[in-house]
Amino acid sequence: MNRRFSGPGEKICCCKGRSGINQCILDGGKAMTNWARRMALLLGWAVWLAVLPAGVMAAEKKPVRVGTAEVELATSLKERELAVEAKEKDLARREADLAALRKDVDAKLARLTVLQGDLQARLAALQQVADKDFKNLVKVYSAMSPTKMAPLLDEMDDATVTRILKAMKADLVAKIIPKLEKSKAVRVSRQLGMLK
Repeated sequence: MNRRFSGPGEKICCCKGRSGINQCILDGGKAMTNWARRMALLLGWAVWLAVLPAGVMAAEKKPVRVGTAEVELATSLKERELAVEAKEKDLARREADLAALRKDVDAKLARLTVLQGDLQARLAALQQVADKDFKNLVKVYSAMSPTKMAPLLDEMDDATVTRILKAMKADLVAKIIPKLEKSKAVRVSRQLGMLK
């Protein structure tokens, strides 16, 4: 058996290297040529390779049976998926709108804050001017005699008269009130808290 295969005519016996067809027939016919053995092996491999892909292809080509329940479930899932996608797009759009609105509101709020600061500054300036003018008016009235000032106060509304008299000294107010018209003097006195 140590010899190499030399062609289709060479025989190899299973009888420990002894050649001869008669000997192998006596041993049960186990002898086979090397060439025939190799051909059988190649043929086996060829059949196996031919059958394997055919079996795999046959398994792949079998139709899948799907019931109506599976079709309805798949359709329902697809509809839900589309609904979720639509809601996600709507949510993204709303978030973008909200971000734009928030940016606009923040800009307007900043603008209003600036305007409010400017307005408060102007009002404070006007109040200072008005307070200065009022103090000057109180100084002028305080310098006048009660008999000359009373007719002027009678012509003014009660709130203004009360404000002017509150800014004056108490001893001067005590001299002015008796000189006012009686009904006005009573009303102003009540506002000043002198009468209840």
